[in-house]
Amino acid sequence: MIGIIMYCSDTVVIGLSVSLTGHYKLQGTSSYKGVLAWVDRVNSNGGLSDSSNSCRPVELVVYDDESSATGVENNIATLIDDDQVDIILGPYSTNLIKLATNLCHKKKRLIWNHGGASQDLHTYGFDLLVSSLTPCNEYFTSLADTTNLIFDSTLKICRVSNNKGEFSPKVSGSAVESLVMKYDQAAEILEIDMSVHDTELIFHKIQEFVPDVIVFVGTYQQDVDFVINLQHKTKIRPQLICVGAAGLDEFWMDVGHSGNLIVGPSQWESSMILDINHGPTLDEVKDHIAEDVVPDYVFMQAYGMGLIIEYCISACKTLNEQVLRQFAETADIETVFGRFKIDPQTGAQVGHRMVLVQWNNGKKYALTGLEGTWIPLGYESS
Repeated sequence: MIGIIMYCSDTVVIGLSVSLTGHYKLQGTSSYKGVLAWVDRVNSNGGLSDSSNSCRPVELVVYDDESSATGVENNIATLIDDDQVDIILGPYSTNLIKLATNLCHKKKRLIWNHGGASQDLHTYGFDLLVSSLTPCNEYFTSLADTTNLIFDSTLKICRVSNNKGEFSPKVSGSAVESLVMKYDQAAEILEIDMSVHDTELIFHKIQEFVPDVIVFVGTYQQDVDFVINLQHKTKIRPQLICVGAAGLDEFWMDVGHSGNLIVGPSQWESSMILDINHGPTLDEVKDHIAEDVVPDYVFMQAYGMGLIIEYCISACKTLNEQVLRQFAETADIETVFGRFKIDPQTGAQVGHRMVLVQWNNGKKYALTGLEGTWIPLGYESS
């Protein structure tokens, strides 16, 4: 067990399996901090209200899944069978949330999914599932409306993804589909599967194709390496480069000026205009966290799910998971993370909306909304 916040025996016990080591360490650690911040806020306000209208403090039990399927299997089993937690928060990543949800389904337990943007997850018939994230097939749906590409007769799009999983092809596919719908027959697409092509061959294919648009979605480290090496390995200068990891605050720190004017998807940005009707404002969130904690979108995903759990328990005055799931399907609220509304049958998120962002000289601008206007590669903002 990595960490525990314990107050007394009469507590609401929250269980979390999260990646504090391994491939998803960066995002997992941010998720963990988001949950911790929410727990601290709840307990500073007296706890969660129960059926007797008294408040019970929250106890958090956390296990590191090491970014692995085996870790998730062991952790979920321990949280349910040994710790007998009241609430189960899902892990980070599309692949791991699928596994965790299946395990909870077999145990007839509700899982609150804040870390996996799987679309497929909601087609398997899991009735005890609540998701707060926009599905991965909708990440770049506003790309064509956000950008204004200029080309002669054919828009050349290069799409690089890992087709062994769900997340990469669906995120990259949403970008291509958005552009194809706008430009119709004028698009020529080069598909590259990074799971069967080495890095040198990928750059060679891109060099030969000379695309107007590149869409690259791999792991965080693959995205970073691609951006750093693109200018060194090729001589092309496309108008638009979309990278899956570009929405993270750490992206610029890892790629430097190589990431200038690159576009990426984000589940949340601080510049979003919100009409919050439940929970704290962003300033109030920041007032309760340490100065060195950055509330990025992964942090806010986890914090936002905590607010949804809090809302459901406070309204239902029970920890009965069937009751909580039924109530969640009727909820339509706005928190600091954005809108929450799920499909009543599948538990999929239908209310939350993605934000597209673009990096410009070390600052991330939201293209969706009023903050920024897309700048093609090769140009600098005035």
